[in-house]
Amino acid sequence: MLAVLTPLVLVGLSALTADPDYATPCMIAGVVMLIVALMVLMTVRPNGWWLVPGILLGVVLVAVPGAVLKGEVLLHRGVRTNVVVTAAHHGRPGKDGRVHWTCDIRRADGKPLAHAVLQDADCWGQSQVGTTETVIVDPDGWTGPVSTDQDYSGLGVGVGVVGAAAALWALLALAAARRTVRLRTAG
Repeated sequence: MLAVLTPLVLVGLSALTADPDYATPCMIAGVVMLIVALMVLMTVRPNGWWLVPGILLGVVLVAVPGAVLKGEVLLHRGVRTNVVVTAAHHGRPGKDGRVHWTCDIRRADGKPLAHAVLQDADCWGQSQVGTTETVIVDPDGWTGPVSTDQDYSGLGVGVGVVGAAAALWALLALAAARRTVRLRTAG
């Protein structure tokens, strides 16, 4: 169960983070699930060696699928749309020392727009308010809009990384359980 269900649940919860409405609760649930899975892995095989690869694979399974799904949705279904920047909000300076901005937007044609916010890379300050920008929008509103210069070149690698991490997690859990069963029957 640990070998099969953990990657499926982690990938599913991470994929749901592509929708900003579900991002925070699904990320929290994914981290909690990862902690529970690691605790189960440590009860199956209490040797600390199994924990390090479990953590690394789990972090990949929590962090990568949401970004890959968002990229895939926007690449295959995204539509170029003109939007007007209606407001710009700045937060505290980040670790890099620069101020990070978010911009409120609305469609130039007046139609409703799901997740009408541009994040840091696409919003650079108050001077942008009132300007018309072209962004990529998911017509069904599953993901938030992004800039037209979004780079999708790493999506294939991302899909491969997720698949490999899921398979390696399953192998890790099965190997830990197999080794435990072998040690119990030998003793």
